[in-house]
Amino acid sequence: MEKLLTTYAQKGTLSLENLAKRHTKRSLDAKETGAIHGTWQFENMMLSYIRDGEPEQLRTFLLNSAKERSFVAGTLAEDPLRQAKNLLIGLVAVVGKVAGIGGGMDVEDAYRLIDLYTQECEKCDSTDSVMMLQFNMVMDFAEQVQQSKLPQGLSKEVFDAIQFIANNTTQNIGLDDVAMRVGISRSYLTRRFRAETGKSINETITDMKLRDAKRLLRYSNMTLSEIASYLSFSSQSYFQTIFKKHTGLSPTEYRRHHTVNG
Repeated sequence: MEKLLTTYAQKGTLSLENLAKRHTKRSLDAKETGAIHGTWQFENMMLSYIRDGEPEQLRTFLLNSAKERSFVAGTLAEDPLRQAKNLLIGLVAVVGKVAGIGGGMDVEDAYRLIDLYTQECEKCDSTDSVMMLQFNMVMDFAEQVQQSKLPQGLSKEVFDAIQFIANNTTQNIGLDDVAMRVGISRSYLTRRFRAETGKSINETITDMKLRDAKRLLRYSNMTLSEIASYLSFSSQSYFQTIFKKHTGLSPTEYRRHHTVNG
């Protein structure tokens, strides 16, 4: 057994040396041609929506991204269908383990879902079917995380209120807007919301706006002024004040500590 392991270790070392040479050559070629993946910020933004359990915001982000930008994927296979499948198989593992489990999914449920989408991917017979499966996969994980995050036994009214707030963080909404959307009186909604979530509606609105602000600070190049305006804070100074009150850091400090370089 020891001899066998020694042989494998020697062969593995030679294999690693060959891979290192190929990697070095590809890196030099890419620098000369200017070919970069350029997907790091996009992928982290997508993972953050899944990890936070926000399927509707994820859907909007994916659709807008498809319209506004194009990405260069690494070459994983010569055949286009195999290329698409390899990309999905790599993605589902990251989505499941980093965003799914990281967002609160049961570990075994996440692994079973990874297995399921990997198996379904292998059944696809066209690149279009793989892309459709990929879209459904990320949405599925976001919805699974959403369910795992919500308190058990939420009433329909409170659930609808939470969804409305989460999907309207860019708007200047308040208690009256939420009550009108849900279709019940503000006093009744206020009591139910506090009893079921432990927070007020205004606290939840602020929490969700700040959650989006953190995401934009980490994964976008928007200025503080642009973020404050985008999330409908009354002013940049108010945004900075409320952000530091809740996080202990100014937006600039938070960005410096958490920025992901693309």
